[in-house]
Amino acid sequence: MDSVLTCMVSDSLGPGLLERRLVKDVAEYLGCAGGVALREYGRAIGLALDALGLERGCKVIVSALAPRVYLDVLRGRGIEAIFCDVDEDSGCLSPAGVLPLLEQGIAAIVVHATLGFAPDMNGFAECGVPIIEDISQAVGAHTGSRKLGACGNYTVISMEPDGVITAGGGVLLLCRGRKEAGTLSKLTETLLPEALLPDFNAALGITQIKNIEKFIERRRDIAAVFSHAAMQGRHKIPTQKGDGENVFFSFPVLLVSGMKDVQAYARKKGVETQAAFAESVLAYLPESAAGGSASGEGSAAGAGEGSAAGGGRGFPVARSFLLRCLLFPLYPSLTKKSVDDIAKILSTLP
Repeated sequence: MDSVLTCMVSDSLGPGLLERRLVKDVAEYLGCAGGVALREYGRAIGLALDALGLERGCKVIVSALAPRVYLDVLRGRGIEAIFCDVDEDSGCLSPAGVLPLLEQGIAAIVVHATLGFAPDMNGFAECGVPIIEDISQAVGAHTGSRKLGACGNYTVISMEPDGVITAGGGVLLLCRGRKEAGTLSKLTETLLPEALLPDFNAALGITQIKNIEKFIERRRDIAAVFSHAAMQGRHKIPTQKGDGENVFFSFPVLLVSGMKDVQAYARKKGVETQAAFAESVLAYLPESAAGGSASGEGSAAGAGEGSAAGGGRGFPVARSFLLRCLLFPLYPSLTKKSVDDIAKILSTLP
């Protein structure tokens, strides 16, 4: 509150010193070379595509569970999205699932750290294709050798209210090295000032990154209570693979019964839940899609992991996550009573 109020009374609410400081603080935390803070998620994705030199007709691999915004941005630019199924334990893309698609002439891979889990970034690096890394749900997650965010060529971090870092809105676009930083700097110079994140929002983001390790630890402690409770029931929870360490931006449960019934039960107990992938690519694939890819005009062609018809029947694992994965509240400021109440609900889900 002090940080935001100080910004307000300074009469400097537009982009400026605090916006640059936020970029610097997050870049240093992750081990990135620099970047820019923007107002809009889609603009950051588009800027990353521009920085990689991707043009109409290029092909980009995207998880079927990635946020819908990727589908919108790629289609708007005439870039072909090649959809891919996900790992059954974590819901993330896996290098094994991506490798068969590389022969199609892939220009880039979007690796989204789904549900806060750390994908196998070393495996993706071996694919030899530029990577856009999205850690909006996984700031602070670890691959086992380094933090997520410094592995891809460019890294996207949404700072909406449900993110690990929130600035009340906005998005960070960071880059791995000096070469990428130089390219991004030139592109940023062409942006209008209103495209940049205002200092008012950046002030909140700065306080978030300053306390990020404390927040992550608190999330981990709450998740331990929730996990113990969930194991007493018949439902499952996604798990981190390999040596990675995930971050709990929320608490996901893979249901074995109907989602509506479980949501109604939780709501009756005073807890609101959310379908994890209601705003995913898969949820918005048209019924008429005939293959695993979508062009800039919204049509589809045979590729990827099979048919996308019927809302993604060709992506069996991703579709299972879409239909079964429910998010329970988990954030650092939850009181002990709230944690105990949610844990009790998790242990008694129908």
